[in-house]
Order: sequence, then C-alpha cells, then structure tokens
Amino acid sequence: MTRHVTLLLLALGLLTAPAVAQSLGGGGSGSKPGGGIIASPFDPFPEGDDAGPPPDTGPSDADTFDDDGPAGGGTAAPRNTAPAAGGDRGSVRGGAPGRAVADRGDTGPVNYGPPHDWLRWWEMNKFDFIRLRRIVDAPLTEQGEVQESDDARARRLAAVDELIETRVQPVLRELTASGDPSVRASAIVALAKLQDPETSARARELLQDGSLDVRRAALLALGVLDAGRSSYLLMNVADDSASGRKMMDASRVTDEMRGVAILAASLRGDTSPEMLIDGLLADPDELGLEVLASAANAAGLVGAPRAIPALTRLARDDGRPVFVRATAATALGRLGEPTTVPVLLELLDDDLEVRRAATAALGLLAHPGMHEVSDALAAQLDSSDGPTRHFSAISLGRIGSERGRAALEASFRDARTDMRPWLALGLGLCERAQPRGDVPRLLLDRLEDESNNLTIGAYLVALGLCGDADTPYPADLWAEILAALGEHLESGSTLVAAQAGLALGLTGQPEAVRLLADALEEGPSPEVQRQVALGLGILGNSSAAPALVDLMADTSNPFVASFAALGVGFLGDPDAVGPLLRVIDKRGPKGVPTTYSVAALGQLFDRERRPVLSRLASGDNYLARPTSVNRLLAVGF
Repeated sequence: MTRHVTLLLLALGLLTAPAVAQSLGGGGSGSKPGGGIIASPFDPFPEGDDAGPPPDTGPSDADTFDDDGPAGGGTAAPRNTAPAAGGDRGSVRGGAPGRAVADRGDTGPVNYGPPHDWLRWWEMNKFDFIRLRRIVDAPLTEQGEVQESDDARARRLAAVDELIETRVQPVLRELTASGDPSVRASAIVALAKLQDPETSARARELLQDGSLDVRRAALLALGVLDAGRSSYLLMNVADDSASGRKMMDASRVTDEMRGVAILAASLRGDTSPEMLIDGLLADPDELGLEVLASAANAAGLVGAPRAIPALTRLARDDGRPVFVRATAATALGRLGEPTTVPVLLELLDDDLEVRRAATAALGLLAHPGMHEVSDALAAQLDSSDGPTRHFSAISLGRIGSERGRAALEASFRDARTDMRPWLALGLGLCERAQPRGDVPRLLLDRLEDESNNLTIGAYLVALGLCGDADTPYPADLWAEILAALGEHLESGSTLVAAQAGLALGLTGQPEAVRLLADALEEGPSPEVQRQVALGLGILGNSSAAPALVDLMADTSNPFVASFAALGVGFLGDPDAVGPLLRVIDKRGPKGVPTTYSVAALGQLFDRERRPVLSRLASGDNYLARPTSVNRLLAVGF
C-alpha cells in the first residue's frame, strides 16, 4: 500500500452517518484515579475496589506518559496476567507473542480479564436490545405519544435546530477550553454529536492536550463528525504518517493511539477507512499487535466483506496471540456474512479465548434456519469452560431458533448454579424475538424459589427482555410482571433493586414510570438510583425529565450524576436544555455536575438509536480485548 495514495483517496470520501458517540469526560477533576471517566456505561462496578475501566496491560496514569511511550522509554510490562474466569490462560502457543512481536519487539497486551459474570456481559451488550427514543420522535407523555402533523413536526425540529445553534453550541464551544480535562473531553464530543462546524479545528487542537483522555476524546469527536476531512485526519493518525505525528505532537504515534484512531473512524460503519484497513491487514507482520488487532476490529465495524480472507487467516493462525485471533473471530461475526459460519464453527475447537470469541460471534450472524449452528452451540451448554457455555446460552438466545429455545429450556430445568442466569437471559432473548408468554411465567415461578441475589438480578433483567411496549401479552400477565419487578425494586439487596429498576425500563410499559419515579425520589442507594435513572431514560417518557435533572444537579455522587445525565439525554426532550444550562451556569466550567450536564446535552440531540461505542462493546469476547478497545470504552459515550 502506498500511504500517500491511500490518504488522498480517503480525503476525497464523504462521511454520511450522523454523529453517534458521547464522552463523559477524561482525566482530572471528576475522573477516576488512573484516568478514564467516572462511570462508563460499560462498567457494572463503578465504585469501590473494582472501580475503573476494564483492566488492560498498558499504563494507567493518564498524565505520566507521553506519546512516545512510558517515561524513560521502552514498553510497559503487562500487569494484568490473572487467568480468565472459567479457565486458564490458554496454551503457551496461543498466549505467546506472534511474529509481529519478533519483528517489532513489542510485548503486546496479554489481556485476560475484566471480571466475568452475567452483569459484565449485560453492561457490555445491553444496547443491542434497547431502542432509544430520539428527538426526531414525537414526544411521549403519560397520556401516550403526542400526535403531530408533518408540518408541526417540521416546525418542532426547526425550533430544535435553532435552540442548538443559539443556546447549546456557544456554551459547549467555550467549555472545550475548561481547566477541567473531564469537561473538555465531554464538550468536544458533545459538539461533534451536534455536528458543530467548529468542532474539527478544536478537536485537532485537543489532540495535543496534556491529558491522554482528552486526546482520546478528540479522536472520538473526529470520528463522530459527518465530514470527510475528519476521516482524513483520523487516517493520518492511524497510519502514523508525518502529518499524524505532527497533529499528535509526537515523534511517533503510539500503537494504542493508532488503534483508537482507526476504531473511532470505524464506529459508525462508514466505509471511508476501508482502504487503510485493507492495507494494514495485508501486511500483518509489519504491524504492532495493537494496530493489527484494531484493524481487524475495524473491518468488522465498517462491514468490509473483502477483509474476510485476511480475518480468516488471522483467526486461524495459532502463531499469533489469542487476543488478536479472538478479535478477528469477533470481526467475522460482526460482518454478518453466512460464508464465515464454517470458519467460526471450526474455531469452536480452538484455543480457549478464540473458542469463546467464536461462540459469541456465531450469535451475531446466524439465523434460525442454521440448524448446524444451533446444535453446535447447544452442545457447548455443557462445556467444561464457564465463559464458553455462558456465551453459548446468549448466542442461542440471539439466534432465537426453535432448536435453540428447546435446548435452553431443557438445560434450565436442572441447571447448575453458574448457568441459571445465562440460561434465563437466553430465554428472555428468545421470548423478545418471538413472544409466547411461557418464558415470563417460567421466570416468575423461578423467582419464588431463588435465593441467590446475583441470579435473581438476572431473572429480573430477563423478565424485562421478554416484552416491550409492542408485545401483546394479556393484561393479567403484564400485571404480574410489573408487580414482580415493583416488589423487587424495594428489595433490601442493592443488586436486586437496581436490576429491577432497569428491567422496568426495558418493559416499555407506561405504568413503570410511576414506580421508577418513586424509587428515584427515595434514592435507597447510588447503584439503585443509577439503574432507575437509566430505566427512566429507556422508557423515554418526558415526564421523568425534571426528577432526573434535579438528581443530577443535587447529588454529590458523580457516578449517580453520570447516569442521571444519561437518563435525561435518552429522553430526547428539548425542554431539558434550560435546566441543564442552569446547572452549568451554577456550577461553573469545572466539576462533575458540569461534565455530565454537557454529556446530557450531547446525548439529548443524538439522532441515532444507540450509542455508537456500544457497537464496539457488543458481541465480543471481552476477556481478551486489545488495549485500545478498553481505552476507548473507558472514555464513555
């Protein structure tokens, strides 16, 4: 590949997908120790000893290292070498560095682990099953959706555009110069979501910011913008070109930042990065492991079927590290091409992390008529490896075939303790795709006999997954579901009450608004408030906006504030702009309330149905991820 030709061609391309990502801040005031935002939507344990983004092998101090690597030179030694839950660290062959290590001298990530349980999977994947209301939708009130004519809708959206231009964008532009890195990071991505014409130039300036988290947010903002110039800038960084180094003010662009750049450019599914991805995958031995894994990941995100041969070679190559091979397997699943099914079935007999990735990937692309896939996944429900059998249950639920549903039901009758949550979630997904009413009644019965709070929480989420506002359950069944969720919302277990709150939001039922609003006001714990706020946002009922704004303004808990802000943003109600701007005016240009008010403003006017970073978190083997994925997820929305 000739670099300059590739970048010239990329510069001529136009991005067409609207903005779809939102940062909740970066290092500094309002951030977790070691960098990252306070409460990433992908972290189920944002407080306590388990706080922080998923662990990886790179340096964690956002202000200790410059773009040339760790202070003093060299490569940071892996620090997260604990075995993955449910298995060992893989074979020596699978865990050893690949040829790129020998050529480049990199150690590469040996990334075995965020904690593995159903909560971790759910936080990573929940937006696959949530369809958010957006500003383009007619407002939803306690009386139902407002009926509006085409002319009325056009006038309403024109007023929204004027509101953004005259009141929101000027405030956000000013806050990109805040002394608080978390506010700067949040503001630049919010502006990108609003397609502010000044964002590209400001994001380029922030690529040299003193905080690595702000630099990552600036790359994310460039990826969000609907502009060919922004894609061109990202490709320069991803390709470590002279222009990219100059933009980053570095003698070289680190492999992690190159990975973040190519992922940011690919998150919308736009095809502009495809030529660079092809070029990188064509010469895998010339790349650092992080760049190679990110290029493979990006191929799946942009939907590049011509990358299938290269991804297949990577996934099969047992001379490469397992995190690279697992990422290639995930990309094959995300492409959704039936021709990749034989390869993924073959990988079910491979090294541990590769097998897990292939198991999850099959759930992304298989359809109910692929009996061979359902049978292979059903056979893995009894695997000796925990994550493999867990991911098998989820993949069977995603596929929703009759054979898969029967296998899940059979296993659920006498399931081992670790499998009960996963089987319940798999059945909930089957029911969501084809509602019959038998799964919610089964779950309601099991709730009466279950004493394990972690399992109860999974049953509640599975109940929420069973149906939504359009599911034609009989009134008495909906009444039973809501009564059970309402009862567990008052549980003495924080975990149980929190999941009941989120599950109520998943149901889409108007009656859930009152239950959640009462729980938000009572505020039994930050974790419950967090999930209740998100549940209210998912419901999309604008009557919940005042309570969420008040909570965000008044709470001293930054992690509660972050999810109250997300709840406000998900409602898609422009009437929330005034209260959010008042919070910013009252609190000033620094601190947690301002950070999350800014985040809410960006999310409020996002016209996409799902947060874009959720595509990066979805359907992979998160036990073997590249560092750049974890870093980008830690930025937040």
